[in-house]
Formats: sequence, structure tokens, C-alpha cells
Amino acid sequence: MAPKKWILLGALASLTTAQAVLADEVVWGNSASSGNVNLEEFDVTTGTLVPGQQFLVPNPIAVNDNGRGVAVLGNTIYYTTANSGNIYVTNAITHADLGILVNTGFPGIANVATDGKFIYAASYQTSSGVVNKYDTSGNLVGTVTVGNGFGRDGFEVQNNPNIDGGALTFISNRGDLTGPYDVYDSSGNLLISDFIDPARDGFNNNVTGIAYDGTNYFVSNILQNRLFEYSGTGTFIKAIDLSGIPNPFGQRLLEDLSAVGNTTNNPPPPSVPEPASVMLFGTALAVSAVVARRRRSRA
Repeated sequence: MAPKKWILLGALASLTTAQAVLADEVVWGNSASSGNVNLEEFDVTTGTLVPGQQFLVPNPIAVNDNGRGVAVLGNTIYYTTANSGNIYVTNAITHADLGILVNTGFPGIANVATDGKFIYAASYQTSSGVVNKYDTSGNLVGTVTVGNGFGRDGFEVQNNPNIDGGALTFISNRGDLTGPYDVYDSSGNLLISDFIDPARDGFNNNVTGIAYDGTNYFVSNILQNRLFEYSGTGTFIKAIDLSGIPNPFGQRLLEDLSAVGNTTNNPPPPSVPEPASVMLFGTALAVSAVVARRRRSRA
């Protein structure tokens, strides 16, 4: 019976591996490409595109602008463009146009972020440090003025357990294509200067969007078509080359990034086994049943 036991163990191990693959880290990006605004979802563990998740934004006005911000809340994507104050909405699964959340009154929106309950947006045309806060119905519920140096194109909201006891904080770069990234409290006061600094790690500082998935950070090295991954304590882990992933809509210039898991109110979805994994598990159960029957018959 030893071979059958090994089949069972192998099948169960394969199922565990398949589930782990489904739990890989993913990051969304909005590309600064004019006239063909598109969104992409990357598996940052493998450095590949998530199948089916590279598409032109569905809104007929937004698609002809120039891409900027992106924020993912569950299966809902909020995205923005350089020359409009609209925060557009689409479904991450169906890619359906869900309209406009709100017109912020900004001449353009650099970046957009979510804490799982509210949507945050800042003007692209200025670096005033003023961030508007909206509920998911589009109502303005407050503003935050972030300290000097707040950037225009790299901004994230987070509950990082390594920072301020896991309280809600902001992380932002210092301007258009300008690192490093500083951390601010929810009132806009500077907490940590130079928390993430690609230049300190030997890279150029042509950096824009930043995403936090609850464990690690991902920074867009926009002109080099790659991401930098950092730990939750701001330690450099690796560079992720995206140049081998074609984009049929034009040059990839990832302006803003987003990931679920960034806050306690925006957790990642539970892993669901792939159909092949379910079949594999069924095979394991069948082998187990055969082994059990033979043992009973021997008894």
C-alpha cells in the first residue's frame, strides 16, 4: 500500500501548492498612456500578468484621457485621469463601466487610494498637499492637509503594524517622479522621513505609484518598466521586471499602483482552489477511500 499512500500525500501536497499560487500577491496599475487608458493586474510573485486582467478602461470619456490613479476596494476599481476631476469606477472581474463616483472639482487627479471605507484623492495639477476624502457614495466627508513634501503621483493609505502601532497612516513620494517615500499620520503630520528610498538602494529615483498589500510595498519605477518590492519595514527585497509583458495598448508607464490588503477594512479575498486543484483533491480522496477499503477487507 505504500505507493498509494505516496500518491495521496503527493496529491495533497500539490493541492496545497495550487492554493498557495492562488494566494500570490497581486498589484494593479494605471498606465500614463494618452488616448488609451488601461488597467493591468500583475502577479508580483511570478512577475507575470494575471490572465484576462489587462484592459482599456470602459468609460468612453476616461479612455481617451491620460491615465493616473488607481485604487482597488474588494472587486471595485476606482481610477482617475490627468485632465479630469472625475473618479471613475469599474468592476475588477467583469470590467463593466460603473460610472463616475464623483467630480472632485480638481483639474486632474494624480492618485487615488482607499482605506476600505473611504476614497482619497489629490490634485494632479498642484502639490498643495490637500487630500479630499469621500465615502463610497461620492460624498465629501473631509480633507487632510499633508505636510510639506507631499507628492503628486505616489500615495497610499495603510494599516502597517510596523508603523505607529498599526494605526491608519499615509505614505507618499515627494513629487512627480520624485522619491523617497515619507510616512504621515492620519492628520497629515510627518512620522517617518525617507521610509522607502530607491536611491539609497542604488536605483534612480524615477518612482511614482506605491501599493501596500498588508505585508510588502511595491513601487513603480515608471520609466524602466519595473517594480521595486520592499518589506513592511522599508527594506529592499527585489526588482520585478515587467518589460517581458507586452501591452497592446501602448507603452507601459505605471503612474499609480494599488493592492487589496492595505488596510484592515480592505482585506484580500480568501483563496479559492482552481478547478484542477479540486479535481486533484478528489483524486486524493478516492485513493484514500481505496486504501481504507483494502485495509477493512484485510481485517
